[in-house]
Amino acid sequence: MSTPDQIFLAAASFIAYTYAAYPAGIWALSRTQPDECAPPLPDDACPEVTVVISAYNEAARVQRRIDNLRCLDYPQDKLHLLFVSDGSSDRTAALLRQFPGVQVIEHTERGGKAHALNAAMAQVTTPVVLFCDMRQTAERQSLRLLVSSLMQPGVGAVSGELTHVDPGTQVAANIGLYWRYEKWIRKSESRWRSVVGATGAFYAIKAPCFVPLAPGTLLDDFEIPMQIARQGQRVLLDGRSLVFDELQNDMSGERKRKLRTLGGNFQSFARHPWLFSPRGNPIWLQFLSHKVFRLAVPYAMVCALISSLLSSTGWVQCLAAAQVAFYTAAWMGMRSPTWRKSRLIAFATVFVELNWTAMQAGLQFASGRLDLQWEKT
Repeated sequence: MSTPDQIFLAAASFIAYTYAAYPAGIWALSRTQPDECAPPLPDDACPEVTVVISAYNEAARVQRRIDNLRCLDYPQDKLHLLFVSDGSSDRTAALLRQFPGVQVIEHTERGGKAHALNAAMAQVTTPVVLFCDMRQTAERQSLRLLVSSLMQPGVGAVSGELTHVDPGTQVAANIGLYWRYEKWIRKSESRWRSVVGATGAFYAIKAPCFVPLAPGTLLDDFEIPMQIARQGQRVLLDGRSLVFDELQNDMSGERKRKLRTLGGNFQSFARHPWLFSPRGNPIWLQFLSHKVFRLAVPYAMVCALISSLLSSTGWVQCLAAAQVAFYTAAWMGMRSPTWRKSRLIAFATVFVELNWTAMQAGLQFASGRLDLQWEKT
C-alpha cells in the first residue's frame, strides 16, 4: 500500500471514529446501564436553590426572564434569584431591582462572565445553584426535575436539555440536525457515566462542588462540570428538563457562537493539562473522543483530501472525487442562499463551515488573537 493510501486510511478512520464509531460505541455501552429517572421531589424535600445569571445589556429581556423563573413549578420560598449586571450600560440593573426578592450585584465595568459568576458564588448560601442565561425559557417542571436528579447520591451536576425552535430555514434545519445528533451522544454519555460539560442555558450543581473560574474563562459550562467530574461526582443530562431557544437562521450567527465556544475549548485545554491525564480525568476517554478529536477532524479532512488526490489506487481516487463533490456542494451553499435550499448542499455547507470555524478557533488561540471577552450572539 502506498504512502498516500496509508495517510488516507488513517485520516478517514480517525474521522469515522470521531463521528460514527465513538457515538455508536458510547450508545451501546449506555444500553448496559439502567435508565435513571429520579421521581420529582415533593415540596418538603426540595432544597433551597439560588438561580445565578450574569447579564450584560439585557434590559429588553428582564421581564420575560423573571416571569419565566417565577412560573417554575418549585417552592417559591426556596427559590432565590441572584443577577450580576456585568458592566451593563443600559437599565438592566435598575429594572432587576424593581422586582421584590431579586438580589442584584452591579459591576460598573465589564469583568467577563467568569468574574461575574465567581462574584455571585461568593454570596451563595444555598446547597444548590442553578446557572442559566437571559435568553432562554424553561419548561414549568424543569427545575424540579433537574434538582430531583441532582439529589441522587454521587451526582454533582445536572444539565437540562436545550430544545431549539426552528426559524424555518434549511441552514437552521441542518444546525438542528447536528444538535439532535449531539444530544444523542450526550444522553448516552450521561447514562453510561458522565457528560463532557453541560448545557450552559440551564444546569444545576451542588454548591460545595464549585471551583472558582480563572479570569477570562470562556466556557463556564465546560469547566465547572469538568471540575465536578474531577472530584468523582457524576455530571448528568436530564432529558425531561426542557429549555427552549431559537436556532440561528444563518451561518454568520452560528459561526460567531461556535468560534467563541471552540476557542474556549482550546483555552480550557491549555489551562488544565489534567484533562489529558487518565489518572486526573475520570472521563478521559469521553473527553478525548468527544471534545479533543472533534477539534482535530478539520486537519484529518485536509489530509484525507490531499492524500486521496495523490493516490494511484482506483477506489481511493473514487473517494477523492466524492470529497471534491462534497466540498464543491459546500462552496455552492456558501456562495448562494438559493443553493442552500437543497438539503444535501445545506448539510455540506453547515458541516464544512463548522469544521472551518474549529480550525480558525485553534489558529486564533495559537496566535493569541482569540477574543476573551464574553459576548452575546
